Amino acid sequence: MESAKRDYMFFVGTITACVFLSNYSFAVVLECPADGRTWVPLGNNCYCFFHLPKSSTIEDVREACRVNVPSADVVSINSEAENSFVTDYSHRIWNGTKDVWLGMSFNVDTDSLTWFDGLDVVYTNWMHGAYSEDTPVDMCAILHTGSGKWEKVSCEEVSEKAVVCETPMNPPKEKVAANNQALLSAIVILSVVVILVGSTVCWFFYQKKYSSSTVFTPFNYYPPFSTPNSDETVLVDAEERE
Repeated sequence: MESAKRDYMFFVGTITACVFLSNYSFAVVLECPADGRTWVPLGNNCYCFFHLPKSSTIEDVREACRVNVPSADVVSINSEAENSFVTDYSHRIWNGTKDVWLGMSFNVDTDSLTWFDGLDVVYTNWMHGAYSEDTPVDMCAILHTGSGKWEKVSCEEVSEKAVVCETPMNPPKEKVAANNQALLSAIVILSVVVILVGSTVCWFFYQKKYSSSTVFTPFNYYPPFSTPNSDETVLVDAEERE
């Protein structure tokens, strides 16, 4: 019987906690930056298309991408779908064909191409077929929006090129705060439920262990003082005389 009660209380506590937690949604809604520029979403990333003056270098481009968005950098393309997206959307932004900087460089330590975000270059779409091993140390790359093909150029090259910045989506700060508050409330309530369930289990164990003994110390009952009758008085006097 005691075991059944203990199991029932534990079940009720667990169900209560689960019902409470189910009332909260902890799904994180991701959004593009709101820094005054137009960011276009694709998957879990956001892209910004714009122009810089003719005198801009690749480092100038990287700095421009990071204005108000520290996580942004020059676009890195890791799939055919992403390459098509950059090519097609550029036609909606600019008239005619443009050359777009790619966030790629030659890593002399590994003797390979890497993206500015540190990932290896896996997907490629070079203009002249397979990638040539004849690569200058200061190598960068551009994408021709007319064909979607890539071409190697010097990172020191100064010319008018279009810019596409890329950054991961981030949850809005106010939504992060709301989710954190809900999670904290859920943790507090769950902790209280666990404590109550644990206390109930301990109480049942205690009752089971000491069920055969009496908790309170036994005592004798003495009625209130009353005046003795005449026979009792005579008996007391006789005892005192003896």
